[in-house]
Amino acid sequence: MVAIMPQRFHRNVTYRLLALWLPTLGTSAAQAADIRVQLNGDRPGVVHASLHAADDQDWKSPLRQIRGNSDGIIFEDVSPGRYAVQLFVDSNGNGQLDVSPRGIPQEPVGFSGNPGLFRGKPDTQGSAFEHGDGESQVAIKIRQRRPAAPARAQPGHGG
Repeated sequence: MVAIMPQRFHRNVTYRLLALWLPTLGTSAAQAADIRVQLNGDRPGVVHASLHAADDQDWKSPLRQIRGNSDGIIFEDVSPGRYAVQLFVDSNGNGQLDVSPRGIPQEPVGFSGNPGLFRGKPDTQGSAFEHGDGESQVAIKIRQRRPAAPARAQPGHGG
């Protein structure tokens, strides 16, 4: 039977642990920081905002949700990563985004990155932004669906 001397055992274990630990010496854990959302546009009502991971395929699983009446929304202590924000202004106070039978928002909406809404609701990738270990500022333009213009009267035929 071979006996291992305690000094040799501790030295081997210590060197192995040092070899694993040294590469991480220069790196520090990423710090969580706030994401401040600045709202541009009219907002007569409570603002509901949700933060999503940018790699999600849809907007159904928010990481966080906030509501407020202030000039801005703050998501506090968010880890670095790629995110997307969607928001709506609850004009009638019912706590949900009202949509038409075709799914068109009837209340003001906004998305990070301010994508065009001509083709409908953007995906999270189209609204993504990078959040580092410092505070991030995201400006979102609130867009309101314009009511359809009244049809013009056609000139009558005959008399």
